[in-house]
Amino acid sequence: MRKLLITLCLLISFTISGWSQFHFGAGAQLILDGGVFGIQGKALYDVDETWRGAGTFTLHLDSGPDWTIDLDAQYKLLQISDNFDLAPVAGLGITRFGVAGFGSTTEIGINLGAFIDFVPSDSYHIYVEPKLNIGGYESFSIAGGVLF
Repeated sequence: MRKLLITLCLLISFTISGWSQFHFGAGAQLILDGGVFGIQGKALYDVDETWRGAGTFTLHLDSGPDWTIDLDAQYKLLQISDNFDLAPVAGLGITRFGVAGFGSTTEIGINLGAFIDFVPSDSYHIYVEPKLNIGGYESFSIAGGVLF
């Protein structure tokens, strides 16, 4: 019984400390090349003091790509103030296009950009993310939103 209680306490403490490293949120994205607008959900994981991993799903509402999944790594390069960070971004972008009557196509490209993070409170972050996708659906996009 004692081992079970200790194991349960350790599991709960690791879960609570690991949960604080996750941030979830929502935002919007505009692809400037084609004027394609989308809504997105984003998850951000703080690996350590300098590295973060991000996953984003964007549902495009205009003609063009149907959806995009971005898997990015962020390096916290500059801390401009206590509440303002700038991080270069690199990763993969997977974009699906639905072609009426012809099925769908998927393209994989490389993301390069920046993640600008403003933290006015411990409970939420405001972000802006300009990003260039090369090799797949070649485009330049700007995204922004809120993470909790």
